[in-house]
Amino acid sequence: MLWITAALIVVFFGLSWLASTRLICRSRRPLQDYHRDILSNTAAHGLTIRSFTVGRTPCLLCEPTATPSAKGTKLRTELQAMGLTVPPAGEMRATLVLLHAHGGRKEDHLPVAERFCAVGFRCVLPDLPGHGEHPATFATFGHTEVTLPGEVLRAAAEQFQFKAAPAGLFGVSQGGAISVQAAARSEEHWFAVAEVAGFAALDDVIDGQARRLFGPLHQPAHWLVEQLVQTRAGFAPHSIRPVDAAAKITIPILIAHGDADSFVTPDHAQRLFDAAPASLRQFMNIPGADHGNVLITDAPVYATVTRFYLNALK
Repeated sequence: MLWITAALIVVFFGLSWLASTRLICRSRRPLQDYHRDILSNTAAHGLTIRSFTVGRTPCLLCEPTATPSAKGTKLRTELQAMGLTVPPAGEMRATLVLLHAHGGRKEDHLPVAERFCAVGFRCVLPDLPGHGEHPATFATFGHTEVTLPGEVLRAAAEQFQFKAAPAGLFGVSQGGAISVQAAARSEEHWFAVAEVAGFAALDDVIDGQARRLFGPLHQPAHWLVEQLVQTRAGFAPHSIRPVDAAAKITIPILIAHGDADSFVTPDHAQRLFDAAPASLRQFMNIPGADHGNVLITDAPVYATVTRFYLNALK
């Protein structure tokens, strides 16, 4: 019985260690074929792309050409059908900082930048800590990343000689949660923030996964994962609460979420929406979308988000 008990304790600790590892230092996603296609055929995608580094953060700067891609042209047509005036192709009205999802990398947002650039937005794409080519070991979901969007924006503006303002934020999942936290900082001056599939509180995501993986042992597993994250990465997961940041936001905010998301459940989006100031908030339900395909359903996500940005610029 002692051996069995000891073995169960070792297994429990090992699984908790793996859970904390998956949270703060997932395997880094390599470049995908579609990344390479865009990077090697920028003109075909209506983009010019330049790489740069801010401190230890690798970044890409995407700007439009005068000839939008098929995806960019489709978005322009959708916006015009909504009655919006779209800037001439190649003209830039503002800059957006795009923050990728957990387990992703900056190049994941190249197709997103392809669309936003086609309608007047320069895009800055950083690798978040613990992801892509960023040398930091751990992701901290905003604990250290909250100042990063402003830092990369200012550095890009200085290096490539454009005005830093007006600038907005866009993020998916982890990137959405960081975007909301960054937008609430009084030191920054963003014109709008749009987040897709973000969470309201990291602790609740951990609790949901603990219930799924550990069943009746979810409470001690949750506690142990929290302790491991605190020890290994230097932050307390329960302190990462975009829902509190949403209540402090003073700029327009769009919250979009798939109604079939079982990883970050839709109630997270509702909590973020309820917390945000009523006069500034907008909600988009994405029918049938789960956490992984939230940007690639038939729903007009890009048109809705772009219309939100264009209206916020007014």
